[in-house]
Amino acid sequence: MAGINVPQYEIFKIGTDKLKYSKWNLNIDKKEAFKYQESVSLFEGQQFRIMAKKIMKKAKWKCDFSKLFMQVVIDQKTDFARATNRKGVTVNGINYRRFVGTTGGLKNNTLLFCNSEYIDKLNELCECRRNKEVPLVPAKYEAYKALTCSASQPICEPHGILVVKDCITQYEDDVISLDSGVGDGEPIREKKHKVMENTVSDGFNLCTIGYMQRVAESLGLDYTPAGVCLRNAWLKGMLYPFPIIEFIEKYNGGNYFIKDIWGNVQDIRECEMILTESSLKLWSAYESIDEYIAAYRECGYEFAVTKISPRILDEERELNYQYLQSYEFTDDDIKELCNPTIQHLKDAMCGDYESTIKFLGINENTDVNSWQRALYTSQYMLGDPYIIDSTHRYIKKKINDAKIGKLIVNGNYQIASGDPFALMQSICGLEITGLLKADQCYSKFWIDKSVDSVVIFRSPMTSHNNIRKCNVISNEECLYWYQYMDTIMIINAWDSFCVAENGCDWDGDLLYSTNNKVLLRCFRKLLAIECVQRKANKIIINEKEVKKTNKNGMGNQVGQITNRVTSMIEVLSRFKEGSNEYNDLLYRIECGQLHQQDELDKIKGIIAKPMAKYWYNLGACKDNHYLQSICAYRKPYFMIYIYDEIKRKYKNYIKESEIKCAALYDCSIQDLYSKKDNLTDEQKDFLFWYEYKMPVGIGACAMNKICWYVESQLDGYKSQLHHDSTFDYNRLKVKRRCTEEHRKALHDLEQEYRECIKEYKANRSSDKEQSNNNRKYLCEKFRQAAIELCPNDEERMNIILDITYGYKGNRQFCWDCIGDLLIKRLEEMENENVYTE
Repeated sequence: MAGINVPQYEIFKIGTDKLKYSKWNLNIDKKEAFKYQESVSLFEGQQFRIMAKKIMKKAKWKCDFSKLFMQVVIDQKTDFARATNRKGVTVNGINYRRFVGTTGGLKNNTLLFCNSEYIDKLNELCECRRNKEVPLVPAKYEAYKALTCSASQPICEPHGILVVKDCITQYEDDVISLDSGVGDGEPIREKKHKVMENTVSDGFNLCTIGYMQRVAESLGLDYTPAGVCLRNAWLKGMLYPFPIIEFIEKYNGGNYFIKDIWGNVQDIRECEMILTESSLKLWSAYESIDEYIAAYRECGYEFAVTKISPRILDEERELNYQYLQSYEFTDDDIKELCNPTIQHLKDAMCGDYESTIKFLGINENTDVNSWQRALYTSQYMLGDPYIIDSTHRYIKKKINDAKIGKLIVNGNYQIASGDPFALMQSICGLEITGLLKADQCYSKFWIDKSVDSVVIFRSPMTSHNNIRKCNVISNEECLYWYQYMDTIMIINAWDSFCVAENGCDWDGDLLYSTNNKVLLRCFRKLLAIECVQRKANKIIINEKEVKKTNKNGMGNQVGQITNRVTSMIEVLSRFKEGSNEYNDLLYRIECGQLHQQDELDKIKGIIAKPMAKYWYNLGACKDNHYLQSICAYRKPYFMIYIYDEIKRKYKNYIKESEIKCAALYDCSIQDLYSKKDNLTDEQKDFLFWYEYKMPVGIGACAMNKICWYVESQLDGYKSQLHHDSTFDYNRLKVKRRCTEEHRKALHDLEQEYRECIKEYKANRSSDKEQSNNNRKYLCEKFRQAAIELCPNDEERMNIILDITYGYKGNRQFCWDCIGDLLIKRLEEMENENVYTE
């Protein structure tokens, strides 16, 4: 996705363990907080803009947001009540109280707090003058309020807004219905033929072509995006350009007067934007669009975007194990699927410059502050020991990635949308047909490649029921009416796609699609799984109920549930299709989707039954041998390349077992397997218990087979890229006098950098996006600190090169702090042809 361009603001992020220890009154300086990752950098969202504009009444850059907001991590659930009560928490003499729990924050037990002096006013503004007598589900209200905190870039105001009801279609289909039921029993599974309903416009909106062109100017883009993800008060959804007036004139007899959701008639020629009820969450809390517009303007809100569709889509993207694990591959299928990635990795190990550049995927657009860009700039850098070691690490990482299913195929992620043509028909009161039929999709990317069909995936997924194969439609009508949505994947309105893709909607969800021959050939169309959902009660919102949803939403277990299903798929591979064990495991795998959705519903205050322990915990099976035989109590073998601790246990177990086997039978375990038909009873028992106690599952499931094949092809394969003793970092330096004062200051900074990196690695966030943001934040802090300590670029470059390359300091410190200067220097040297002997 194309990135938005917004500033970041530094605030404290403190855990309740530390706050408790200080009796909820902590003093901490920014330097200490930074070192121990107790300060974070948040991208600008509406909450920062409202605070600066409406409360502080000054420019954002003049506000010290570390004194206005902070994050509190609830280390123990028992701390929640004290941390969120009226007393709040005090840091550096400033008292803070709970403001909101965002969806991402709650997953990591983190709440956003606000300075107590301003929180009441901020809450009042965030309410955006809604009618507070309209009952709401507390968890949904909190999620809508949390939209205020999404990183977003302001855009231009539309001239006129029309709010309409969602487009709804009905169709008949067979589905698997799963219901948690009541009592302690397992979920109830039924196969049903029923009338299903699609909210075709669930989360997307339309605008004129002219407005999207103005949005592009607001964002500083040199192209008109196919879509952007909108934010405003109580608003979240994708916005797509569509020839609205042309549609009205061709299909609605030139009748421009459309009734909006409040029953007011509007001239659509005076509206640049059409919003749907599923996107404007609290439309019912306002009397008209005019009241809503006046309210958001008065309260400091504005239209902004969180996501921008890219100009060009990727040609290739890696798969992941969730997409592959439910397939039934033959050995030939696996070879065909894996070989392009294996060959790509073998080519990377040739050791020559061109192969290394191609493998690393670096070009003139690569980050200008990185060693990769330096290597692209100058072949001389292929002799740098640090770059050689970094390339070796990267190759090793990519080999391990291949073992966990990160295989290169033609395909990419595209933002998903429902059918805008069908929405326009609904708006005009016409018969809803759309331009796409069941099992069809539109993707200009695939049309341009003359691809007829693709398989489509959406994360998180658990079973083959979550995969869909769609026919790519290319006809004159689609090409014309969808012409401005050229990087968007449009899905038809007439089948169970959204149900199958685990509750997919159109508010910015990404779909992965590929035309890979193996994945198309091995696809099996299974019934969509419909999970019966309990609805939470709507109430008049109050602080007590909202806080309760925050607490319920903490410690999300969706990842654990997904991993348990992956383990079940490994166990499934040990049994014959059609056996009782096989059928029971298939049922449990299907139920994984229900348990995922139940876990997400916890935040709504809905009490759902957890997954039965005997499905994944061997102790809970007690002495029941049947339950033990289908219990998914260990992770599959391929996950040793994901979890270091499991890999360590596995290696130790194999080593100890081999020693034991050699002592008892004077042979290896492999020798025992090779003569399996002629073993003694004792030897058979040895192999039985060897497999039973194995810390990982070694069943021949798709992912284990992929892992073993990649191991067989790449383990022991050596890179030809070796250290070159001719590399001399002094060639990168310039003639410039360096002071001892600056040398000492930058040396001390490098030592501080080492300590911070150590803390960063020890406390790395499990949230990949947050971890990346923390890393970028750390780099920028040290780069700026280095500039302040030694303002002259040439002097700073010389000193840091000496510290890191001359005295074996941390060379990543070098690239983080002066990477841009080194690349500039390399460009100069290339032009001067410095390397000629």
